[in-house]
Amino acid sequence: MSYSEFKRWLIEQGVIFVRRGKGSHWIIQLNDKRSVFPDHGSKEIPNGTRLKIKKDLGL
Repeated sequence: MSYSEFKRWLIEQGVIFVRRGKGSHWIIQLNDKRSVFPDHGSKEIPNGTRLKIKKDLGL
């Protein structure tokens, strides 16, 4: 799964992309939980990164 595909999936789940962080990173939020999303477009997202974001947001 690419970063852009995962980003679309997160938006479908109700995740809000709050603001840009440093470089290509976004601060994302779902209800009261936050995480950092590294946006590298069409590159493949590592499983560990994807699972950590989902865990941080309670998905």
